[in-house]
Amino acid sequence: MRHIGDSLFPPSDKSILQPVETPFGILQVRTIADLDTHGLFHKHARGESLLATHPNGYSCHYLMEQLVKRNATRARQQIQYILDCGGMAKHPDHIVNSMEFEP
Repeated sequence: MRHIGDSLFPPSDKSILQPVETPFGILQVRTIADLDTHGLFHKHARGESLLATHPNGYSCHYLMEQLVKRNATRARQQIQYILDCGGMAKHPDHIVNSMEFEP
């Protein structure tokens, strides 16, 4: 069986693909089959944004968890991890600021 990112192991399970409502909008990890990857999406009052992509959905899910916890330091570290591992992401400042973090 072929998985996203051509992994031998599943890069996600259904539990990490569930939307999470937050005070700053809805966050959700979704598969992007055409790009052979996963994406972390942020649905908000102005529309929807793709924050980050990575073949392993757990990487996007961990970023989502840190955003939900409003842990800016760990969120920035995860964004850098995603970038270092070949994923893509909006600038960390954009992501953190869009979540209305406390200073």
